[in-house]
Amino acid sequence: MLHPNEKRILAIDLRSRSFGFVVFEGPTRLLDWGVRSFRQGINAVKIPASLKFAGLMDEFSPSTIVVRKGSVESRKKAGMRQALVTQAEKHRIPVRLLSRRVVKNAFVGSNRNKYAIAVALAKQLPELVPKLPSVRKIWKSEDYRMSIFDAAALGVAYFSHRRTPRPPARVVV
Repeated sequence: MLHPNEKRILAIDLRSRSFGFVVFEGPTRLLDWGVRSFRQGINAVKIPASLKFAGLMDEFSPSTIVVRKGSVESRKKAGMRQALVTQAEKHRIPVRLLSRRVVKNAFVGSNRNKYAIAVALAKQLPELVPKLPSVRKIWKSEDYRMSIFDAAALGVAYFSHRRTPRPPARVVV
């Protein structure tokens, strides 16, 4: 049950072959999290991205969807973002874009790299501790579970950004 001052948000981290998601109910309660894949070739996934996005929106009915603002994207990632925005418009859910800077500012003192942010998130949200990947060696590719932590970082940044008081607009006379 949502309290009047809490929002249910769906934070999504888009990748070229998958997306990570975390559903928040307020700033500290997680409802669900995971990674959805879009493999190519013989093991190709038959369900398109738009249907996976729609399924999440139908199941959790978020009041807002949070996505990281992309500066340079591949065509595939841009297509996924467009599918997400289209489904959000169909469900009448606003999409909020957060920059990388806003996400890093939400983790002052532990924003050195993605893994440091993931560790801070695991401390803040103990449900995610089993999903925390080990430290990445430079010759290894990033663990797919890191997408969950990137999405969780977006959600935490969204809530901390909303709480930050904004200076009043200046009126020029």
